[in-house]
Amino acid sequence: MKTALLILLLTLTSLASASQARVCIYLASVAEQIMELRQAGVEQGEVIKSFSDYPRVFEIYKADALLLRIIDEAYELPVEEVEREKLIAKWEFGSKWFEMCLSKEFKINEVIK
Repeated sequence: MKTALLILLLTLTSLASASQARVCIYLASVAEQIMELRQAGVEQGEVIKSFSDYPRVFEIYKADALLLRIIDEAYELPVEEVEREKLIAKWEFGSKWFEMCLSKEFKINEVIK
């Protein structure tokens, strides 16, 4: 997944600054981790609790609200039965957040409402 994100990043460098791209890669990675926990059957409350001490790299973006939004969206999706489908769900969820982050319309304050 990280290789795919890197390739995508290289093709989209004109859309975002290097620092924005790093934030987007990180955001996608967090989204994938959350979806992986979702697909493993971890309860939503446990996921929220596990992220309470997560590094605050999004301080200017209201990290807690953003993480809660990602967690909520992950838990709106079903748990897949087949391992391959779980991997696809994880990749698609991370890609969605990566693409949304890179988009020029991405406004963090709108995302967390």
